Amino acid sequence: MSDTTTTNLQQAVMEALAYNPIVHADEIAVDVLDAAGDIVLRGTVGSPIQQVEAVRVAAGVRGVRHVDDGLDVRLMGIDGRTEADTEAAVLDALIADTQVHAGDVEVDADDGAVTLRGLVELPSQRDRAERIVMAVPGVTSVDNQLRVWLTVSVDDVAERVTDAIGRDAIVGADAITVAVVDNDVTLTGTVGSAEHREAALDAAAGAPGVAAVHDALTVRDAPMC
Repeated sequence: MSDTTTTNLQQAVMEALAYNPIVHADEIAVDVLDAAGDIVLRGTVGSPIQQVEAVRVAAGVRGVRHVDDGLDVRLMGIDGRTEADTEAAVLDALIADTQVHAGDVEVDADDGAVTLRGLVELPSQRDRAERIVMAVPGVTSVDNQLRVWLTVSVDDVAERVTDAIGRDAIVGADAITVAVVDNDVTLTGTVGSAEHREAALDAAAGAPGVAAVHDALTVRDAPMC
């Protein structure tokens, strides 16, 4: 589904919710999952009736195939309504960002203080989510409790490279330095042959969590006969 199609379907659902007198659309965020029209409703509503009605209205929008009910129900006064509005605004901002997977993020707002819980893939996504939330109107602080579920171990990459080249090579893995930024690995140093270079790069790419490998290796000149 293109970004335009996703946005149009999201807007159509939000407009349908806004026209319904039972539902408070400002408390709900809509996440379009795929081209088939599967969506998730997230946020906090004030009663089970509002929850059921929101799902019913969303399911009736043209282009929607299935509605996943991710709404929380909590009895709310005026302060609770404000917090629910903030939570929905934060979710909307996270959903709109293509680098953060909002479906794995839980949001809790309390008088402008927002707590983020859940999982992200990369440390950079954790930091990005916090920056996005801080820019949402009404947010005064962010308690970022997001956990990174897939991290790259420098020691693991180095061991794999060593095993691939061979510890007894004339110029082998001990001459290679492994650097990790988020889930990207950079190999620097000198190897004894083009074969060693390829073996090192392949070994690093095969380590758990590695998204990309950057080659900064130098092949040592072969000795003159």
